[in-house]
This record gives sequence, structure tokens and C-alpha cells, in this order.
Amino acid sequence: MNMHLGKALSTLLATFGSIAAVAGEEVCPFQLHEIDTGIAEHQTIVPGSFTDPQSAEIAVLERVGGGVLVRILQLKAGEWRFVAGAAAEGQVAFVDVLQLDGRDHPVLYRDGGLAIIDVHQARDRAFVPFPLHVRAPEGGGLPRVDVTVDLNGDGLDDLVMPDADGFWMAMQKADGTFGTPVRLGPREPHLMEKAYGDERTYREVGITVQNIPWYLGRIHRLDYDRDGRQDLLFWNEDHFELHSQNTDGSFGATPRELATNVEFDFDGTYALAFQFGDRGVPSLLLGLGGRFDYTVLHGFHDLNGDGVADLVTVSFSGRRVFSLRGTFGIHFGRPEPGATTFAATPDTVVATPGPAGGLAWGYATQRYLDIDGDGATDFALAAVDTGLGGMTRAMVGKSITIDLALYRLRDNAYPSEPDAVRRVRTRFAPFDKRGVLFPLVLIGDIDGDGRSDLLTGNRWDRLSVHIGGEGPDPFAGEPQHVTVDLPSNELNSMMADLDHDGREDVVLFHPSETAANRVVVLMAGGA
Repeated sequence: MNMHLGKALSTLLATFGSIAAVAGEEVCPFQLHEIDTGIAEHQTIVPGSFTDPQSAEIAVLERVGGGVLVRILQLKAGEWRFVAGAAAEGQVAFVDVLQLDGRDHPVLYRDGGLAIIDVHQARDRAFVPFPLHVRAPEGGGLPRVDVTVDLNGDGLDDLVMPDADGFWMAMQKADGTFGTPVRLGPREPHLMEKAYGDERTYREVGITVQNIPWYLGRIHRLDYDRDGRQDLLFWNEDHFELHSQNTDGSFGATPRELATNVEFDFDGTYALAFQFGDRGVPSLLLGLGGRFDYTVLHGFHDLNGDGVADLVTVSFSGRRVFSLRGTFGIHFGRPEPGATTFAATPDTVVATPGPAGGLAWGYATQRYLDIDGDGATDFALAAVDTGLGGMTRAMVGKSITIDLALYRLRDNAYPSEPDAVRRVRTRFAPFDKRGVLFPLVLIGDIDGDGRSDLLTGNRWDRLSVHIGGEGPDPFAGEPQHVTVDLPSNELNSMMADLDHDGREDVVLFHPSETAANRVVVLMAGGA
């Protein structure tokens, strides 16, 4: 063990033996806990069950010396206590979490592979090498990147990493070990192109923590051949390539080519970033360069609950790139002997209420969820107004706005207008010493009734809780307000069922450049 890391871990064992919970203003439906996580330039907070599957725990990961220190904090008798830790050496590019033997394990990408950390033993549980290089983030951050996924549907987390010429996959076995990574899938289609604003080709950029989600979005999982096993599907220029799952949980090495009646231009919304060439910002803002009309494959999901995967596309249209309108097309899957087919024309559509071009850059998001607990999959769309009007309001009106729209599936159709719309607007104050407060939107079930609840933040010191109910607008009632400090970066806010009681809790991370970092945990129902 690196002496620097070992000394730091020993010190933290003593320093963080007990972390008292500090109750904020007692406001239903949460009990507030505040945790001092120490001074660190780069720190990442990850919820999970790292030592005890029945306890509320979070992992605190931070760079120390030449490696990363992992600390596990657990809620016991109303206090957050240090219960386990490990020190990992090597240059770490990103972190993730993988479930193994009924517990979560931190996963670190370092030295050409993924290290799975056992905090009980304070050492690597396994190291799975991958023949590729991931560039560390600029500025030395420690981001979380999702590279663990159950590829074959056996309930075990597998490891997947992108490459220029396909995807490396290591399957978890029943005994907790991992097979040798194998490469499946076609090459990246945009390797020789340049994303807007970048002087380098996509190949020259290489694999980075920023573009790994772009790459992995090209992996599609569905039971295409209707044999009860999950298959892998890839789009390759003008056809699909199917890797059927074998009886042992592996995938066939030689793909089967499939045609489709559904027309689209690209696979994944990230492809928009490569379509604007050398056009200047004024041209894109004012729509001087002509009209854009693109349709992309958005993925596969069983939306109507019939056990058959449905195909989803999203079409973009407009002259100004930051104001592109969007329409989601849903093609319900039709079971055929040994196959799944999709009609050329969408069975139902969802029109975005605001600009959709931000889907390529993260200014807009789309989620599948069951809003009312009826078993059908509903649509949630959230978008920042990046159009000319929205930018003008930010600079002149001094506000940033997120529009959230919810669409319920009824009788195999989505409505032409959203069932519910919420606008979350924060004051745009670029010179505030706290930074710019971005509107916060979280969706989860905090009361365990099976319905989605909406949490929003539009000011520094308050979280508004909209409990989901019945009726056309599930969030029509007056919100409950919780007095709590909100992070300026919405990515530092997350929801997870920490204590496994069927109610989702809220974790708010507050990094600091001048003092100790802190985490505020809102336990649903009290703990």
C-alpha cells in the first residue's frame, strides 16, 4: 500500500469514527442529516450498499497523493459513522459501482483496466484489463461514469468499455469472477468527423470520460428473437447487427444482419454534434445556414408492458440549432416467430414542448417512468430553453428556466399535449460568489406509494416537494417546502433508496474550495 494513502486512511479511521447527524428544520417528509466529508479538491459521492445490504450507506471517494481513497459511511442510530475504507493506487480516470455477492463495490478505471474494490478487505477484489486507454478528465476531477450493466439479463452486473472498433465486454459469472473481455459490435461511425467546435476528429479525441456515454448509447438490449433471452443489437450504417444470446449467457461472435422498415439518419442523439460543420455561432443562433431535419434512433424499451421491446426514434427540425423542435416516434414491437418487427410509421408520437436539440449536449433529458403506478411506461421530458429567447431572458431577464413535461400512456397512445407541465426558473446571477444556481428537477417515489413524486429547486435554501397524486395532473397540489441548502450544480443532487424501505432518499453534495466538503442526506420518512 502507498505510504501516503495508508497514513491518510489511518487518520480518517480515527477522525471519522463518528459523524453526528445535524437535524435541519423539521419539515415533512424528510429527516435531514449533514455530514462533514473533509477537505478535498476532488471528491465524489456515491450511494450504495457497500458493507451491509440492509443499511443506509454512501461512499466518499477522493484523490490522495498518487491514488484514490475510498471511505464508507453508514447511518447507525441516527449518526453517520465511518465503517470501512480502502486505498487504491494508480492514476484513476473515473469511478462507478458494481454489485457483487449481494453488495455494492466501488469500481475504478486505472492502468488500462477496471479495478473492483472490496472495502471489507481494503484491497482489490478483482482487476479486469481492457485493451484501450481512457483519457483522464481535465482538471483532475473524479467523475462517475456508468460502465456496469446487466448485459444478458441474468441479474449480475457486467463490465463494458467502448473502443473505436466496437465494445469490450466482460461478463460476470455466478461465482463472482469475470470472463476475459471480448469485443462485439461495429466501429464508431463518426471517427473521421469533427464535433462542432472541435479541431480534432473523433478518433483523435480518443476515449474520454465525457464521450463514454455517447459510445455506450449505441448498445441496444432486447429479446429480439423471442427466445426468452436478452440479445444485443447494433446499428451499422444501413442495417442492424444482432448478437443473439447463447444458453450459457454469452453472445454469438458472428452477427446476423437485419433490415428495418423504420427510417432514421443516425444512431443516437450525439450524432447531431457532427452535423454542423464550420458554421459560425451567429449562423446557428439565427438560422442563416438552412433548415435541419434529422431522425435518430433513440433506443428500445417495452413501453406498453406487453413483453415486447418497442423502437423509439426522435426527429429534430428547425433552422436554429439551439431551438430545434423534437418529436419522439414510438414503434410498438410486433412479435413474430423468432423475430420482432416494427411498422414503418410510428404508432404514437410525443412532441417536445420546448427545444430538443439539447439532447445531444445534455441541456435536455428524457426519462421513462411510471408516473401513476399503473404499470405503463410514461414519458418525462426536461429541457433548458436554449433558444434565442431563452438566452435573452438569461442575460436580460436574469433567469434560467427548465421546462418539464409529463406524458401518460393510455390505450397504447401518448397525448398530443402533456398531461402536466412544470416550469422551474432560477435567478441568473453570474457574479454571485456561490456560483450560478441551476434549476433542480428530481423525480422519484419518496413515500413508497408507487407513484412518482417531483422535487424542484429554484432558490438556494429550499427544496419543493410535489407529492404525486391521482387525476390528470399528478402534481396539481400545493408543494411542501423543505428548508435545505441546494448545490449550485444539479449533478451533485441525486436520489436513491438508501435504507431499502421502498422510499427514495435525497443526497446533496456541497463541494467547497475554502472549507470542508459536506453532504446533506434527506431520509424519506425519517431515519
